[in-house]
Parts: sequence; C-alpha cells; structure tokens
Amino acid sequence: MRTLLVSLQRLILGETWPIPDGLCLAVAVALLVRAVLPEGTWEPLGGFALALFVVATLACSLRKRS
Repeated sequence: MRTLLVSLQRLILGETWPIPDGLCLAVAVALLVRAVLPEGTWEPLGGFALALFVVATLACSLRKRS
C-alpha cells in the first residue's frame, strides 16, 4: 500500500528533490566563482552567472528520465 501511495504522490506532485538540490549547488558554485574572480568582476557578471546556474538546474530537472 505504501508503494502505491508513493507512486501516486510522484505522479501527482512530481519528484521535487532535484530542484532544491540544484539550487543549493548553484548558490555554492556562484560563491566559489565569486571567491575565485578578481575584485570587482563579480558585480557586473554575478547576476548573469547565477541566472545561468538556475536555468541549468531547471533544465536538468525537466529532462526525461529513461
């Protein structure tokens, strides 16, 4: 019965763990990139880099599983 309920929940709500995990990873990578870049470089590029990481997370979470 539990397996049926878990399967039903995944069908209705979808698997949501990849998105929070990916966003945590995106923020961690952004912080790492910010630490590596020279002073003053992150301000003009940071928003674009973080947006790219978030879009990559969403793209990976939406890909079809085989």
